[in-house]
Amino acid sequence: MQNHPSPILQTQRLILRDFREEDWRDAHVYGSDPEVVKYLPFGPNTEDETKAFINRALVRQNELPRLCYDFALETRQGHKVIGSCAINFTTPADKEAMIGYVLNRDYWNRGYITEAARAVVAFGFEQLKLHRIIASCDPENTGSYRVMEKIGMQREGYLREEKMFKSVWRDFLLYSILEKEWQHRKVDIILKTDSENDGGKEIEFLDKNQNDLDIIQPLWEKLHAHHLAVSKYFKDSRSTITFEMRKKQLIEKSFQGKVRIDLARDAATKEYIGYCVTSVDPEQQGEIESIYVEKDYRLSGIGDSLMTRALAWLETVTVKKTILGVAEGNEGVFAFYQRHNFYPKTTILMHKPEIKAEVEQ
Repeated sequence: MQNHPSPILQTQRLILRDFREEDWRDAHVYGSDPEVVKYLPFGPNTEDETKAFINRALVRQNELPRLCYDFALETRQGHKVIGSCAINFTTPADKEAMIGYVLNRDYWNRGYITEAARAVVAFGFEQLKLHRIIASCDPENTGSYRVMEKIGMQREGYLREEKMFKSVWRDFLLYSILEKEWQHRKVDIILKTDSENDGGKEIEFLDKNQNDLDIIQPLWEKLHAHHLAVSKYFKDSRSTITFEMRKKQLIEKSFQGKVRIDLARDAATKEYIGYCVTSVDPEQQGEIESIYVEKDYRLSGIGDSLMTRALAWLETVTVKKTILGVAEGNEGVFAFYQRHNFYPKTTILMHKPEIKAEVEQ
């Protein structure tokens, strides 16, 4: 069994992390709401009951082996806890776990739980090495089972009067997804309905590994051409670099560490329009190796989504630090990287005496 004491997952809008003692106030907002807990076995909570839940979550965080992961859903903007999404082992020997979720009513119908549940299912299969993940809900809780269907779960059965809570025998729907099914469904679709830059296109996001590097070759060559065009001092050395050379470097890196490719493609044409290559070396240092988005699709959040997905993956593999390099002449990208908390640390200069000689001639 894989043990992950304090995992942190990131999605486009959320940070999924362990609960902290001070989270009880935010948790009490939804835990005490009768409408939120209508189909749940707990609540409406008193303050003491919410504090007791937080205390139980804190205790479970330190169990070895860890069998319960209660993720607080913290907004990336505002840093407010708006719900939780849990994944708990049911039968560890069979590599099965169950997910469940709850959300502050002010954030309903905005895709937050689907976003969080996808991340937790990915954590279950990729990091906990599960074979099967299940979920259940009251048949009247249409919002809950629609989330299950959106993340690829299949309905297995209708369980009649399967549990009693709040003095009523409850029917339940049972859903599940297998690891092999999830592997085939690792595609997210973002509908761009309000962007002037991409015409409201649907963009699919997929993740691949070093075996699929050839997919990015046309895009990498466009980025390489851009670097040659903007370089003032190193066109000669850059011009000798080929995609095959770069591919070989990344494959060699994957032998000792890990390599991931996040891809963006137009859902209508199935053309790849962006990518981000990320690596982890044997010392657990993460690196954003290369990122690019086609010109016609820029300024619509696609680059931000690729970067967010890459950083979220790095969080799941527990890197010690993450770096990236910016090619000379391409300093205009600093603002983009700073949005994702990358800042210049050291500027490396290379001695090129032949440039001065050329100027003097």
